[in-house]
Amino acid sequence: MGLVLAVRCPRCGNPAPTNGMGSCPECGVILDIQVDLTAVPPLSEIRRRPESTIWRWRELLPIQDPAAIVSLGEGYTPLIEARRLGAVIGIPRLLVKNDALLPTGSLKDRVASPGVSRAREIGAKTVATPSTGNAAASLAAYAARAGLDCVVFVPEGTASAKMAQAQACGARVVAVRGPFENAVTLARQAIATFGWYSTLSDNPYRNDGLKSYAYEIWDQLGEVPDWLIHPEASGGAVAGAWKGFGEMRTLGWLTRRPRMVAAQADSAAALVRAWEKGLPDAEPVDPGPTVADAIRVGRPRLGWQALRALRESSGAAVAVTDGEILEAQRLLALHEGIFAEPSAAVSVAAARRLRQAGTIAERDRVVAVVTGHGLKQLDGLVAPPIPLIEPTLSALERTLKEC
Repeated sequence: MGLVLAVRCPRCGNPAPTNGMGSCPECGVILDIQVDLTAVPPLSEIRRRPESTIWRWRELLPIQDPAAIVSLGEGYTPLIEARRLGAVIGIPRLLVKNDALLPTGSLKDRVASPGVSRAREIGAKTVATPSTGNAAASLAAYAARAGLDCVVFVPEGTASAKMAQAQACGARVVAVRGPFENAVTLARQAIATFGWYSTLSDNPYRNDGLKSYAYEIWDQLGEVPDWLIHPEASGGAVAGAWKGFGEMRTLGWLTRRPRMVAAQADSAAALVRAWEKGLPDAEPVDPGPTVADAIRVGRPRLGWQALRALRESSGAAVAVTDGEILEAQRLLALHEGIFAEPSAAVSVAAARRLRQAGTIAERDRVVAVVTGHGLKQLDGLVAPPIPLIEPTLSALERTLKEC
């Protein structure tokens, strides 16, 4: 299992207790975990393991008691060569990492598994988080698996399917009036008052689960891609994947890392605005309406780490419009059979934009992560009416001519 050497601020280096959570009191950056890389076994041994989950790489994840692990089979989602879609958007070597096929249908299983495992490791009884929907559903499922109570806070207007999924797994779902930040504030107050275990994005044990992107993509592809594009809200996925690639380079498994891209909706693009201004950290924005509900967040709490990853990788931050997002969602389904929620298609929209700008070259190998299933957000989906016909071939022929 992963041996935790230190919990510290990645910006100023200030140490924290090994059970530390939250932000550095000096610079406000979310704390980071350092695991003992000298305890990681040879790569050949890891690759012989039968597990096809993030726990195949358990020495790189910060859970020290194997009995505490809570798993639903998360990880090793398909990495698909998207030739038809790639031809349409001008990226012949496009691949799609389909996290819509994780156990609860979204990338949040990558953080819920280590987050709830840590809660069990320290004997917590109740886990809690604010969420735009996917984290709520995921945390509820893993809490149910672990036998823990779960409370989640969502902003008003959260997709009904995600709330129903969380409720089905036994979570107490509380909708909070106003934007997502209101849900965050109330969740923090409740966690502090009632002593619940927090799985907010300032929990470094949770965040380290996102390193699994690096391990899996490299293992599945057999090499490092030129670009890795991920839809972003908090900045955690870009930061986590970059950290994972960095650990593998330190271990001598690879010599380079991919260029990272943070993809955001134009109306909730704090990371992109900071990137364009050359800022070291993201400034909060007031998010506007967008079809990308799952990433409609105005304050990226791992913004410093994400922007550092973009700078160090010579990457990019891209904001796309709702029109581009919906077109990417349509193209994913039409050409590759992948039905993604709008937020999950933001990576494909960003890839298309970067190719049009010439930032991505034609022969670059590009991995776009699809982060959530289309069934997560059917509210507002516009589809043509389904014809109802008599059970005759003549009626079918007339209908086919009309469609």
